[in-house]
Amino acid sequence: MASLMAYFAIMHEIGEPKGTYGGPHSWEIVATMDGSHTLVSADGQLTFHSRHGAMTESRHVFIQNGLEFWLAMGQNSLKPLRVLELGLGTGLNASLVLEAWRGRLATWIPNSENISGKGAHLVNWSYTALETSPLDPLLLGELNYGVHMRDEAREDWLAGYRSIYSSLQDVSFIQRFLEGGGEGPEEHLAFRTEFNESHIVMKVLPQGWVQNLEGVYEVIFYDAFGPSAQPELWGEQAVSLLVERLTKGGVMVTYGAQGAFRRHLLQAGLLVERLPGPPGKREMLRAMKG
Repeated sequence: MASLMAYFAIMHEIGEPKGTYGGPHSWEIVATMDGSHTLVSADGQLTFHSRHGAMTESRHVFIQNGLEFWLAMGQNSLKPLRVLELGLGTGLNASLVLEAWRGRLATWIPNSENISGKGAHLVNWSYTALETSPLDPLLLGELNYGVHMRDEAREDWLAGYRSIYSSLQDVSFIQRFLEGGGEGPEEHLAFRTEFNESHIVMKVLPQGWVQNLEGVYEVIFYDAFGPSAQPELWGEQAVSLLVERLTKGGVMVTYGAQGAFRRHLLQAGLLVERLPGPPGKREMLRAMKG
């Protein structure tokens, strides 16, 4: 029980990531400017993805400037990749990670000699999302992300998500998970996709912050609601906890470009870049741990 109380004490201080602000919401499906959907709260106050293009925003911020940037660094080309996302939300970024994994596999498939039994070219990734209020897969199934993606990545991600959704709704299971310091039967929280000897494990943890995580991550998607909705998540304490979860040479990307948040990242010792933002936003931030 002590760890559970510590969890709630931390959450009282720093809040929770996207998907949990303000308790339950009724969500409306809205088409954005690139044709892909977003969810907007019935009162119009909260939006999961940019109205200027949900798919465009996610690909630009999290995939191109985060995941693909890390992969493009030569020393990282064959390393296992661990991705952490703060807030599962609609699962759009999760689906794009699965799509990217399959795209990475495809670079080795045409030449059979590239598939080495010694594991030199294995593509072993993991994706972990933190989410205390997971959205119903029936609602997520109504979003049109599949028509904007390759290799049935959205459909396959949804199938995996459905397989763990009941555990994410089981209050007694979640309590045991939190009281155990984040330990528990992973098969109830994760699903695995394989090709030859490569695999990707996709996990959703029913917790709101990073306090129970023991590992570090190469790429962090910081996709919380904005500072006006959740100011605590963009503060100095939240940044210091987050930096501990980033491995050396790892990158964190966010659509946010708030000056105070950038200064917190710099004070935590990260190398911070201002990059051109997606449509409708002038800048975004990428931070690297040296």
